[in-house]
Amino acid sequence: MDNPSTADRIQFHTDDQIMECDFSNLTFDVAKTVNDFYDELERQIGETGQKWFFLVNYYNCRIMTEAWITFAHRGKKLNIAFSMGSARFAANPVTSEAILEDSQSKNFDPNLFPSRDEAVAYLRAQRAEIPAEDYEATITKQAEAPGRPIPDRIQFLADLDVMEVDFSEVTFERSRDVDAFYETIDQKLAETGTKWYFMVNYRDCVIMPEAWYRWAVWSKRLNRAYSLGTVRYNPQEETTEALETRARAQEATSNIVSSRDEALAKLAEMRQAASA
Repeated sequence: MDNPSTADRIQFHTDDQIMECDFSNLTFDVAKTVNDFYDELERQIGETGQKWFFLVNYYNCRIMTEAWITFAHRGKKLNIAFSMGSARFAANPVTSEAILEDSQSKNFDPNLFPSRDEAVAYLRAQRAEIPAEDYEATITKQAEAPGRPIPDRIQFLADLDVMEVDFSEVTFERSRDVDAFYETIDQKLAETGTKWYFMVNYRDCVIMPEAWYRWAVWSKRLNRAYSLGTVRYNPQEETTEALETRARAQEATSNIVSSRDEALAKLAEMRQAASA
């Protein structure tokens, strides 16, 4: 039987909001091979106007050394733009090891599974945490925030090694609102090529229950990839309770203070401790 074309290796399972990509029996030998496949993958996903859970079949797939940098770059770019979560299955030991090493250096969850059924079960569980209306969230949605555009709410205080984010008076109603803000943060952080202490203004910020799951996913991702430590200040009581509950569940510290001055003082203590 002939190998399926690239276009035929991409399927959309709308009932589960899963995009399935079939890398089985493929060898990505050079960057052009990777780019040709990902160009088609990006085209098909873009035409749907939606985000998807990614299910990737790595059975007998080989990614040669010459292609890994391009493969990792295109995969990260595609996940940031279109993915609500990913699961990979049936990778051979060499590919599994390479994905694991890449996940450790790039700070993402590899989510490797032996079988397709296990991978699908994982994605269905992830999907169950997200409100149905967010499945139709368009990838081209323009994010808005009261008072100032989102890019202007992200500042880098280089002399303090601090990235400051202003969530004041913003209401995150659904997952797509979280995505719009955090995609901008992620892009700006990636452009710096370094890690920062995070200082976050939560004054009059509201995170609705429907948005909390996606909020937690993004927060974990950015903290693992870019954060030297985080301090939050001036959240509402309900938001404070939610942040503290989630921090306890992850055996972390919420680091919540009342004002920006207290946040700066706390970050100075963290920097001093790190340099001691």
